[in-house]
Amino acid sequence: MLRRFHLNPSSLLPLLLARDSPTSTAAAALPAPLHPLRHFIERLWGGAGTLSTLVSPDAAGARSNSLTLQFLRDSCGLADKEVEAVGARLRLRSTKNAHAVLALLRNIGFAPAAVARLVVACPSLLACTSIAAKVDFCRRELGLSDADVRRILLASPYRIVNNGLDSRLRHNHKILKGLLGTNENVRAAVKQAVGLILGNMELVLLPKLKILRDHGVTEEGLVKLVITHPKALIYRSNRFDEGLAAMKDLGVGLSSGIFPYAFGVFAKTYQSKWDRRMENFLSLGWTEEQVRKAFVRHPYCMAVSDDKVRQLMKFFTEKLGWTPEYVAMCPTVLSVQL
Repeated sequence: MLRRFHLNPSSLLPLLLARDSPTSTAAAALPAPLHPLRHFIERLWGGAGTLSTLVSPDAAGARSNSLTLQFLRDSCGLADKEVEAVGARLRLRSTKNAHAVLALLRNIGFAPAAVARLVVACPSLLACTSIAAKVDFCRRELGLSDADVRRILLASPYRIVNNGLDSRLRHNHKILKGLLGTNENVRAAVKQAVGLILGNMELVLLPKLKILRDHGVTEEGLVKLVITHPKALIYRSNRFDEGLAAMKDLGVGLSSGIFPYAFGVFAKTYQSKWDRRMENFLSLGWTEEQVRKAFVRHPYCMAVSDDKVRQLMKFFTEKLGWTPEYVAMCPTVLSVQL
């Protein structure tokens, strides 16, 4: 049999507003089914304005979705298909931060089309509250130009958004400054590979530098390598290992001044491309030994496109009478512009 509960109307409000606690006897006397009413009474007692927050989750989600889609269309300039695609990945409860992000992007020189492309690529950028501080870090502490910052944002927007300013960006900056010595060197290296600032240097860079030191590479050589060819150190670990073996096979001394450039060019070149470049030289009358000697003297000869090498060799042989042996003795001519 159900037991009726008789409640004094004059005590209803205090009971409903009573907080659950071990010392609250009023709350303990109230039947459990009435407890959810406390939230409603508190909102009601606070005024009609607060009742507007008591909407269903579906209604709140619909309003948020409508706000997001309108912002993407009107403020970001996205096409209808892009709005639909981005809207499925982003929900804005407010456009205040999103407007601030757009203002920042325009301030550093992003054109409307580039802003739209960036939003499509990384919708979460509009909700990032630390993007202004990260851009300021790039400009003031790294000394990067607005053009550099735009290039970094377009290339790695998610990494900029998700990496911590202090825990990653400033931490890596400190590591690079200790390694490279000057802000100018750090800036030059970061321009070559933004992964130096956005990646995990303890995992990616520092172990490889230790390996190179153990093999006899000088500190000067390491600095040159990081500044001129940082991608050879932070990408494609298997090519790093192959590069060390190749330098010994090619006769490049690891303590020599040419090592940073030879290793950098080799490590950044896929093996298939390296083989194709070698075959191209052989087809022009070079011997494999001549190619190897040319690379040791001027590593960038293996970075020249096949078409350009053929054009240059045609000019050298037909107009100047130079032989492959002669060009191999002075391979820097392969980097000239006709």
